[in-house]
Amino acid sequence: MKLMSRINYWKEKRGRTTKWIARELGVSPEIVSRWANNKSYPSIHTLFRLAALLECKVDDLYEVVEK
Repeated sequence: MKLMSRINYWKEKRGRTTKWIARELGVSPEIVSRWANNKSYPSIHTLFRLAALLECKVDDLYEVVEK
């Protein structure tokens, strides 16, 4: 089982930039990019904050992909 990020989808749907999200969460744009490109994952606390910023559910930010 693997998690696939849908952050870029929601970011584009809401018209938000990586830089804006990073500023709102107090992290670098590189960190947000890593989350969006499946290089790392946010903490559960940050995941809930990110979902609130993008006006979606936490479940919407990642999907399970069977290998």
